[in-house]
Parts: sequence; structure tokens; C-alpha cells
Amino acid sequence: MNMRNIYNPIFTLVLMILCGLAPMASATSLLGGEQPMEAVAPISKYVQKKYYKDAVRLALRLNAENKNFHALDVDASEGLVESIYSSLLAIHESKVTGAEEVTKLHKVHTFPTPSVDRFFIVYEKKASWAKPLRMGDNKTGSEKINKLLEKYGLVIDRNSEWDEEHNSIHVRATEPLNIAPLANDFKKIDGVVLVDLLQPDGDGNDIEIKSTGDGWQIDFVLKFGSCIDGCNQRHFWSFEVNNDGDVIFLGEFGDELPEWMREDRQLAERF
Repeated sequence: MNMRNIYNPIFTLVLMILCGLAPMASATSLLGGEQPMEAVAPISKYVQKKYYKDAVRLALRLNAENKNFHALDVDASEGLVESIYSSLLAIHESKVTGAEEVTKLHKVHTFPTPSVDRFFIVYEKKASWAKPLRMGDNKTGSEKINKLLEKYGLVIDRNSEWDEEHNSIHVRATEPLNIAPLANDFKKIDGVVLVDLLQPDGDGNDIEIKSTGDGWQIDFVLKFGSCIDGCNQRHFWSFEVNNDGDVIFLGEFGDELPEWMREDRQLAERF
């Protein structure tokens, strides 16, 4: 029997994949069964971290009365954060109108208020606990400070000279959390003269959220115009995500997008 005349679909599938001649698809589709599903690119870890930071920030906004973030716990409500996070990912992966535009073209995320990942401390050079920092360590001689760093997963990224009498350290949170109450703890330490939450001035793109009872309404806000005191023009894309992860596009409204943004949209639609 001439083996070259025998069609072996399994062998063909393996050969095509090894040679890079075919996209990854189910064996049943190549054997004449169901049609292959469209390949979906996985969300990168970087983008996942961005959305998780958004979720923590939005959860804190929902829980803070009059934006008093100092009154909240350091750790945001885990269940609330996970619900918001999964909804943001659902929109990112969705093919409904507007989803790709806000998540992949304009890449809209929350404006960085409240602070969830970093802060800045100015302290007296002569502080007794600062000697290890001057020697290049990222720990201090203060048991209280070191316990706070360890408990909340904080890392001292940089120690720098501030002026003749003071130095400064940049502190980074390895996981997003509510920085405001932590600032209160550090302010009480002898030798600390300033704790800055590094909140930006002005205004910028943002995400807004409110409960629908069966999930969330999530609005992506693209802001433009003069944003020194507050952006005077805003464009909205509104979505609803229910508890099952279904995404519904509610509409697009607001100020007309600038011409260069419209051109970017038209270019993206062509591809």
C-alpha cells in the first residue's frame, strides 16, 4: 500500500502546527467538524494590573463619603473590587459598540484619585531611624516603619536629598490599596515632616461607576480642552455589565471629539 496516498488528518494537523502553517484551532474543526472559534488575544498582565488598580480606586470612591479616603480602611473591600475588576475586563474583551474604542484606541483608565500605589515622605536627616537609608538600605531603623512596610507590602524605591536638613523617600505599594490612612500612620512618626500622596493637579480621563442592582453601569470619560483647573469638554461611552458578565452598550454622548481623535477612530475602523 502506498502510504503517500493515504490522507491522515491528525498527521496533517500536527505537521501544519509544527511548521507554523496554520493558526491554533480545534482538531474537530480541521477534521470537518465544528467551525474554529475566532482567536482571542489574552489580556496582558500590564493591562490587567491597570484595570485592577482602576477597580480598587473605583471601590474606594464608592465607599468614601465626601471623598474622605482617610476614614476608610487601608485594604479595599475585596468582593467589591473583584466585581468591578471582572466587569472592566468584560468590557475590554467585549465586541459591543464602543468597547474597543475606549479600551484599545483611547485606553481610558481612572484619573489617579485617590492614590492607591505610591506616596512621598520628607524626613529629618538626623532622625535616628534614617541611618540605614543613608547607608543605601531600603529598610529603616524604626521597628514601627518596618512593620508598616512589611504588613502592607510597601517598598522604599528611592532615598534622595531634599534640602540641607531633610531627605525624602518614595514609597511604592506592590498591590493597590488605600494610601490615605497609611499617610496618617507615617505622619505620627518622629522625624517625618511631610507625607505627600502625589495627587496630580488638574483633570484628565476617568471611569465612573454606579450600581444597577444587577451589576454596574460603567462610563468611560474622555476629557479634552483646557484641563488645568478641570477639563471643559468631555465625551462619554456608557456600558452596563450584569452579574453574569454580559455587556450592553448604552450609548455615546457628550462634546464632539476633536478632529484628530475622529481621524484616529476612522483609521482604527478601517483595520
